[in-house]
Amino acid sequence: MPAPFDRDAELRFVAAVRAGDEDAMALFEDRVRCVPRMLAALNARRGRPFREHDLADLSQDTIVVALRKLPEFQPFAAFEAWLYRLCCYEFLNALRRRDRARRNEHQTADFEALERSAANSAEPNDDVHLALERLGGAEAATIRLKHFEGLTFPEIARRMGVSENTAKTRYYRGLSRLERLLDSNQDDQETP
Repeated sequence: MPAPFDRDAELRFVAAVRAGDEDAMALFEDRVRCVPRMLAALNARRGRPFREHDLADLSQDTIVVALRKLPEFQPFAAFEAWLYRLCCYEFLNALRRRDRARRNEHQTADFEALERSAANSAEPNDDVHLALERLGGAEAATIRLKHFEGLTFPEIARRMGVSENTAKTRYYRGLSRLERLLDSNQDDQETP
């Protein structure tokens, strides 16, 4: 049969532990042996979200927190009741940390999947657009008007305010330079 609750005895016990008394520390070690059982019960009640090794780590962390929070101990009940309340807080905090870490992992995985998807779904003409950007000038503009807007050489000439022959010259010269740019881009991508 357990001894009746003695408020003064609990206060003396905690004061002795805080003072580093060897006998009190040995008794503290005995009394905190209930922490793993308390955490295991909380874990079972929650559907076992933590594995055994996680519970062992949580038990150690909870005991360290108990030592750190000894100055806050108020003997309204036995020391073990205070430990139980502390176990509940630490268990819930561990659940929150784990859930937050999982959310962060999912967000990171989602972001990486989005990046891979964007890279994989790159338009086949992206390299052409980039090469046209590098080409620049009137030649690139002529190629864009011809291929992207579907204009004829007379229409391109009117739009650019040049003769039809100048439009054709810019177009064919631009195509030749564009081809060289695309070939050099292809060579760069194939070389490790």
